[in-house]
Amino acid sequence: MLAYHETIGAALDQLTVGLRPYLDSKLKASFPDNWQQVACNSFRDGRNRVTDDGGIDWDAHSLLTVMWDQWNAVFRHNLGHQERSLVSELRSIRNRWAHQQEFDFDDAYRVLDSVRRLLEAIGAPNRAEINRQKQDLLESYVAEQVNSQVQRAAFDRGKWWVIGIYSLCCAAITYHAATSGHVWSSALISFVILVFVYLIYQQFKMEPPLLYGPHECHHCKRIIYRKQCPYCDPQPAAPMAAAT
Repeated sequence: MLAYHETIGAALDQLTVGLRPYLDSKLKASFPDNWQQVACNSFRDGRNRVTDDGGIDWDAHSLLTVMWDQWNAVFRHNLGHQERSLVSELRSIRNRWAHQQEFDFDDAYRVLDSVRRLLEAIGAPNRAEINRQKQDLLESYVAEQVNSQVQRAAFDRGKWWVIGIYSLCCAAITYHAATSGHVWSSALISFVILVFVYLIYQQFKMEPPLLYGPHECHHCKRIIYRKQCPYCDPQPAAPMAAAT
């Protein structure tokens, strides 16, 4: 979903902010004379990432790629197997994100947690921001689940009231027809029973509408009335009718 995709994008941005100074310092310490060239050797896109001031134009993909390629030469002295696994996992997630693949809550929460762990391992100053994003995501998800359960319970109560009223109406009409003594009473009773059985069956099949009442979208902070935010994830416009 779009909201989770953007959550992961924000997490990758925070990862870039936290990793950039760490990689610069470690590469300069290990390769003081040609650290830019060592970094550029890992870039497969042919893009010149060396900036005018002699630095590197880093993004999440390039940072994780260099960490993976230079792990034994640079990073294994300060980081362990767990951090190496996090780098591998985040590289895979970043590729999925770049190819616009779908993510759910579990994916987004795991990415935030993995980013947090890696930033904490290197002592990045922005790890508190990742913790905040992780907490916000969890709170919004729990709130949606609770709201959904409340709406479901209210819908089920209303459905059982309708079923009870149908049953009483069916019983009353059937009793009246049975005691009227008309020759067509049995046919009427059969028809009434079939009608109300069908209506009750439809009530049993009915699912609650996807309405959650007015609440704040955890992403754009606007007030919405559905689970899916129309501002964050707008529906595609209907195609225009062909001219006749």
